[in-house]
Amino acid sequence: MGIFSKDIKTMDDLLLHGLQDIYYAELQIIKALPTMIEKATNRDLATGLRNHLEETKKQIERLEKVFL
Repeated sequence: MGIFSKDIKTMDDLLLHGLQDIYYAELQIIKALPTMIEKATNRDLATGLRNHLEETKKQIERLEKVFL
């Protein structure tokens, strides 16, 4: 079985599909991080999660530029 399927016929399709998967994953992360930050009992962990949340927001903005 190769990398191509019924929906993925070209390398451009493969790239787009991969970017869509990454975008979906980033959206899921951004939903989960606020709860994780709230429940973090270690200050350094909470800070790291907040930093990750901000970076994730930037990644989503970049990915949205691809689709718009």
